[in-house]
Amino acid sequence: MGEAVAEVAKIADRLRAPGGCPWDREQTHASLRPFLLEEAYEALEALDTGNVPRLREELGDLLFQVVIHAQLAREEDGFDLGDVAQRLAEKLVRRHPHVFEGKAIDHPHVFEGKAIDGDVLSQWERIKREEQPAQERGLLDGIPAALPALFRSERLQERVERIGVEGPAIDMPIDIDDERSLGDLLFDVVAAARGLGYDAETALRAANERFVEHVRRMEETSRSAGRELTSYSSEEVRALWEATA
Repeated sequence: MGEAVAEVAKIADRLRAPGGCPWDREQTHASLRPFLLEEAYEALEALDTGNVPRLREELGDLLFQVVIHAQLAREEDGFDLGDVAQRLAEKLVRRHPHVFEGKAIDHPHVFEGKAIDGDVLSQWERIKREEQPAQERGLLDGIPAALPALFRSERLQERVERIGVEGPAIDMPIDIDDERSLGDLLFDVVAAARGLGYDAETALRAANERFVEHVRRMEETSRSAGRELTSYSSEEVRALWEATA
């Protein structure tokens, strides 16, 4: 397996070398950006269809995007594919102390009497935040703003729920008892937005940013009080949410 990946790296180096492929030689990180995105979506489509042979192909195309970006960085004296793999290995080991160090799984925060989304995920988030300088530790850091609005909304909400931060409960106007009815509701919301002359993607992006700013205000308030937001009880979280609205 390692030899095969090394061979791909050699191919990328040859494509970029003098006498290599003219198209590959003129590429930059910026010019390759749409291809990285496209390959990721094609891999997702293969996952959704359950097409295993196609998934193998699409993951290969996605891997090449990683390899070619690492090759560009190596040419710029930044890093190479080995550095990428080494850093990933170190991070995976560091974020799984319960596997590689035999440590008990932490219980950093309990909300409504239960660990949020599993103790392992809570521990992952805590370690991830500790890797950053204190002044840069934001609950929502690392969730790309370029994600599709619906996907980003899910990730934002999932991130804060992992550490026990929840906004007000939403009363659904209709019953949703399966994925199909949820899909129909979302489809109807888009149709309603179009009927009103609005773009649903833009509207949700704006809502996401309002949510991000709200959580940041909560963080700033808690830090001013000399506390981490994750140390708040569920009642304190609710009160802080209302106070910073």
